[in-house]
Amino acid sequence: MSEEMIPLEKTRTSTFTTQMKRSFIIAKKDLKIYYNKPPVLIQGIFFPIILFIAMTVGRNVQPLYLISGLMAMTIFLTSTSIGPIVFPWESMRRTFERLITCPISIKTILLGSVWSSFIYGILFSLIPLILGMIFLSMELTISLAIVILGIIMAGFAFACFGLILSVPSTDTPGNTMIFTILIKFPLIFISPLFMAISSSPLAFISPLTYFIDIVNVGLGDISVFGSFGILLDAGILLAFGFGFLYLSFALHGKTLEKRFRG
Repeated sequence: MSEEMIPLEKTRTSTFTTQMKRSFIIAKKDLKIYYNKPPVLIQGIFFPIILFIAMTVGRNVQPLYLISGLMAMTIFLTSTSIGPIVFPWESMRRTFERLITCPISIKTILLGSVWSSFIYGILFSLIPLILGMIFLSMELTISLAIVILGIIMAGFAFACFGLILSVPSTDTPGNTMIFTILIKFPLIFISPLFMAISSSPLAFISPLTYFIDIVNVGLGDISVFGSFGILLDAGILLAFGFGFLYLSFALHGKTLEKRFRG
């Protein structure tokens, strides 16, 4: 590497580090402001409880599928609850203009939303895991390393998916809630929640399926994809995550100006 290239590389590294630090500051702000907003509470906490009761009452669900299904539903709904609310809420309050004029890029703002959604989803997805370990530990063989790895990858993928749901340039959070419900609930219902993956014919087009398979393996089951199932699950979840992130960068770049016209 030539001497001229060294300062350039240092500048790029310094810029990247600075932007990442700022994205975590934005994440802290989002968590502090939006974790208790009604749309977030409804979609992230109340819906999982209601759906869990509706889908399990009166059914003889195996403990393994009970935990993996509840974890999948919880992490999916919580990880996608903050992202779609931040942009319309800040557009409505006219704080988004001030944020975008700061020395940060739109990608940094989006990454901040990813981190906040990621943290929020992981924290709540641990609740069914802990409850399962307490009440069903005698019936399950639990490998925490596998389960935690699945939670991290799924939290990232679903948080990036939440960014796509926030693309419409509306300043009304209620409009975003309607849009997200129309997108998220069909995904939930085609996913193999509280049942064997092989029993759901459309399961393989849903990213939740691959998280459920990882959790099932972590709880002592065999992967539906064979010996290298965990590697396949991990690869597909990461592909979903980075694909959603790239798509959200592109879509938000096109709709950014529309937020200032309203």
